[in-house]
Amino acid sequence: MGHRGRAFAAVLCAVAGLGLITTGADAQTTYHGSAARVSLAQPIVDIAATPTGNGYWLVASDGGIFNYGDAKFYGSTGGIPLAKPIVGMTPTPSGRGYWLVAADGGIFNYGTARFYGSTGGMPLNRPIVGMTATPTGRGYWLVATDGGIFSFGDAKFYGSTGGFPLNRPIVGMASTPSGRGYWLVASDGGIFAFGDAKFYGSTGGMPLVSPITGMARTPRGRGYYLVAEDGGVFAFGGAKFYGSAANAAPQPTVDIAISPSGGYYIATQFGAVHAATTSGEMIIDPALAARTPSEAISNEIVARINAERRARGLQPVSWDPALADAAKAWAGTMAMTNSFHHQDIGALIQSPPIAGRMGYLSENIYSGTGGAADSGTAHAALMGSDGHRSTMLTPELQYIGVGAACVNGQLWLVEDFSIGLGAPMPPNRPTPPHDPFVSSDGNGSRCL
Repeated sequence: MGHRGRAFAAVLCAVAGLGLITTGADAQTTYHGSAARVSLAQPIVDIAATPTGNGYWLVASDGGIFNYGDAKFYGSTGGIPLAKPIVGMTPTPSGRGYWLVAADGGIFNYGTARFYGSTGGMPLNRPIVGMTATPTGRGYWLVATDGGIFSFGDAKFYGSTGGFPLNRPIVGMASTPSGRGYWLVASDGGIFAFGDAKFYGSTGGMPLVSPITGMARTPRGRGYYLVAEDGGVFAFGGAKFYGSAANAAPQPTVDIAISPSGGYYIATQFGAVHAATTSGEMIIDPALAARTPSEAISNEIVARINAERRARGLQPVSWDPALADAAKAWAGTMAMTNSFHHQDIGALIQSPPIAGRMGYLSENIYSGTGGAADSGTAHAALMGSDGHRSTMLTPELQYIGVGAACVNGQLWLVEDFSIGLGAPMPPNRPTPPHDPFVSSDGNGSRCL
């Protein structure tokens, strides 16, 4: 859909779907860098902190490793054909090695990490979603989405939810400092404690804006943190809340890692890392900060759209770099050619790296000059149009990419929305009402 603003407006529409078209931080917990501006071959799936807390590793689903601070690189499966994608990692107690685990339970060990066994090649009822090591580093546990536990080396079995009916799937686990117990966490934040692991509370039964994606225990094991997909953090027991990344750029959060000195790191699917310090400062990944007016406008547009969605009880849309690249390229094309029209959405959905990931695309476009060349005016104009508003407030939407171009004081804006391949497609429904219009300030960053 399109909108052009000066003192007038024009509306266009474009939709495609494959179903339709065949931590001032303290010394130990601080920001050390991220892959937020790296062109990732595959998304990030986990983060692990070093024993000192002065660094961390990120691992992607292809097993690519990104190391920061005092985290050392010991090897990866990046570039190696895998039977199943990597879903998690855990370092050795010394920090001089790490294990990677795949969805089939295949184990890849590097540095001083030793191989103690795996479920690779074994028939599993449900896929593996995570792992954690014993305090000695001579064993590890794997956990599946049904809460089934697989123990290797000196890791002991203390119980599981395998075979029990669960309201939501298990998404992660953490072991106690003694190694004589562990916690499992489900996507609704339900906690299951085994062995000497104590129950300190959960979000099970609470209404959540976004599902829980990971957990980490405190250094002494007297509490734990849960992190949600939107970056929200929940602290229980002796865990202290130092801030959340819920108001950061909307990238899906994958996990949380604890610094031994306190504080924590939050990682996103697209490589951003946020650091919460014990002094109470939440360091939002500086790599996400806008460096130009067009980047600032793009960031603000996403925040405004998600504010409208939250006001209506809809899930926020998550930033997708591939969509953002496509949107930015098309905004630049319109600006350079001085032409206001949609790109070929059907071709875009079948082009790499979008092909095979997205089952539906829709697009809004806008152009404005003078007093209309800012994020607030653009958003107000698009919200005021039935077609554009319907696009932004489609409940099934999952991802967004926004691109803006500022040329001679004129704003060219592209909003690309998508739904993952295999996810439910939007049915025909009435146009959503304009109110509540919650991001209505009409200001914001503008083209200079």
